Amino acid sequence: MNHSIVSQIVKNLFVWLGGIVAMFEPTIPFIVICTLCVFADCVTAWSLSRRVKAANPGANDGKFKSKYAGRVFVTLIKIYVLIILTFLIDKYIIVDWDVALPNIVAGAVCFWQIWSMLENESSCNNAQWARIAQRIMVNKAERHFDIDLSELHKPIADNDGDDAESGNKNE
Repeated sequence: MNHSIVSQIVKNLFVWLGGIVAMFEPTIPFIVICTLCVFADCVTAWSLSRRVKAANPGANDGKFKSKYAGRVFVTLIKIYVLIILTFLIDKYIIVDWDVALPNIVAGAVCFWQIWSMLENESSCNNAQWARIAQRIMVNKAERHFDIDLSELHKPIADNDGDDAESGNKNE
């Protein structure tokens, strides 16, 4: 008798789960592509961490930490919820428009992740393309060195109070 109750509960659970999967099935390609982009970003961040460790061994250990895995997990949950919500809005609220909100959101997420990958790959990298990219992208090495890189670009005043770059006297 007890076995038939458990069997019925499991059967009902799978019916509900199957219904939910069937309802959100059109979002699966977006979720998979965005997940791949997030994981690729993680790989490039880890690669940056290893380059930072090589450049300055005391600044970083070059390892992937569990706190970062937690952040990745939270980011993925947010992306999944956003894709599912835009799918539902597109399907049930703005039905007369040809907007394709899930496509737009997935494209924005992928662009954001690809931009982050380029920032990771150009940071702490002496290649010519990386130096050019750093003119428009964030240098993520700051996070790994725990310093403000803008300090490196400030003019240095000499002992006479002259601005070394412009030759003007400080007042």
